Amino acid sequence: MVADGETLIVKPASLVPAELIDDIRLHKPELISKVPPRHPMDSELSEIVRQVRAKGYVCLWSTVLEDNIAFVDDILEDDLRPEGFVIYTLDELSLLFADTSLSGDSLRLIHVAKKRGATVTDVR
Repeated sequence: MVADGETLIVKPASLVPAELIDDIRLHKPELISKVPPRHPMDSELSEIVRQVRAKGYVCLWSTVLEDNIAFVDDILEDDLRPEGFVIYTLDELSLLFADTSLSGDSLRLIHVAKKRGATVTDVR
């Protein structure tokens, strides 16, 4: 559960028991003051995932990595890869976004490994 302004976000909502929903609504202001705020990158991540699911991929320029990167739903065949882009799967993206302690230098080091064919399986 996180707070986004005056909104509580509970994920996955489908796992919240029906009998708890009224209690959450009743104590919403208190809960908002106690739970962590939504991380600003959460909405960016959600938008990237939405676009990848709709189109199959998203290509963009990363100012942190200073390189072209593409996020894809799954591994692309070589002939379908956008030329000049380093490919990250959604699984890799979720690992990288999940660890908010990663510095720009750490991300750039991971990126160099990706350019040489590595796969992100963990960020520890």
